[in-house]
Amino acid sequence: MLKMMTFNIRGAVNADGPNVWPQRASLNVQTIKEADPAIIGFQEVQAGNLEVYQQQIPEYACECGPSANAEEPHQYNSIFWKPEVVKKVRSGSFWLSETPEVLSGSWETACIRTATWIHFQMQASGVEFIHLNTHLDHISAHARLAGSALIIQKLQSITHDGILPVLVTGDFNCDPDSPPHRLWLQHDFIDSYRATGHEDNMQANTFHAFNWDKPSSSGKTRGDDILRMDWILVRDPAQKIRPVTCEIVRTARPPVYPSDHYPVVAQLAGL
Repeated sequence: MLKMMTFNIRGAVNADGPNVWPQRASLNVQTIKEADPAIIGFQEVQAGNLEVYQQQIPEYACECGPSANAEEPHQYNSIFWKPEVVKKVRSGSFWLSETPEVLSGSWETACIRTATWIHFQMQASGVEFIHLNTHLDHISAHARLAGSALIIQKLQSITHDGILPVLVTGDFNCDPDSPPHRLWLQHDFIDSYRATGHEDNMQANTFHAFNWDKPSSSGKTRGDDILRMDWILVRDPAQKIRPVTCEIVRTARPPVYPSDHYPVVAQLAGL
């Protein structure tokens, strides 16, 4: 069994009132420690976040991935893992654009976006798989769909023509049943939340904007949509790896929250 988390942590330099990073860092770390995942896909990691994690959860190794910014503050889609549980075999990354090998953006994206991946091997069972972590654009629907298509295309070679299982974590900035979500399902990915018996409704949101009654950067207000935009997707050609639990972790001490997103944690059998 493997436990993994996806968590948009919101960077360390935002002016977020009572939820500035120094005020919520301890609750953020507590949330991670209580969940105790073996692998984490973080979105929006900045230097201040990374410094805290290196000090307070040193049991995790880290692959930061490429910066999504050409200048400070740099921001990363990072993967953290426990070396006693999984071993890194190889890794890579790319930008979500028409020129994915260089820092760039396409498709009217509001921000430069990236994907980071690691080929892991389970220490106990020897099972190998790919974990890819990403963050799709919050403004451009075209970029979300094209970015998803690019990742799926890239995974074909990364997974040795689809042979290796793949686990995808990320903030997809769109709801279930959106065009990107349908595209992933059309390519044989399983949505862990739905596969473990959950329904998508107004209580399934993972984006809460620190519970503020204000529009999000995507122009949505809390309550307008489901806003379950943080997903853990699974594809295994052998159909051995499957999610057995998937929960939205709603740890909070209002007005302080670990992030403006709730993390999602899944347990996967077959590993």
